[in-house]
Amino acid sequence: METMRALNAADGYLYFNLLDEALAELGAIPKLDQEEAAVMLARIRLLLHKREWRSAEVLSARGTGLHPDEGEFTVQRAFALHQMDKDEKAEQVLLSAPDWIRRTGILHYNLACYEARLGDISAARQCIDTAIQINAGIKKSARVDPDLQSLWN
Repeated sequence: METMRALNAADGYLYFNLLDEALAELGAIPKLDQEEAAVMLARIRLLLHKREWRSAEVLSARGTGLHPDEGEFTVQRAFALHQMDKDEKAEQVLLSAPDWIRRTGILHYNLACYEARLGDISAARQCIDTAIQINAGIKKSARVDPDLQSLWN
């Protein structure tokens, strides 16, 4: 129960961009619960907000190993790698994801971003088209994403 309260408090602090307070809540979670998927994911979200890309990538990789059925670790790891300008590695991470994750729009959206930044506009268009077919709501985000501007110019 204490872990859930701390996770909810951390999410609230994160929502208001009170990062130190969110970190304190996560730090107060009992040691035995620190490697639960929800706790690890909350910490990764905090690290991403703090722009601590390397720490987020390392923790995401650890989470993938501990919780292979939790797809968010893969997506967050690829995002952190992307932020560190390691798009080829980010693409490899997503392409090695389990099949069920590969059937999500966000995975193809992220692949489109990586391909566009790597200069393969044709592959980026294929990926974004697939993402939009899976989830039409993605189109609005894709139109304003700076990583995808080369697709619309």
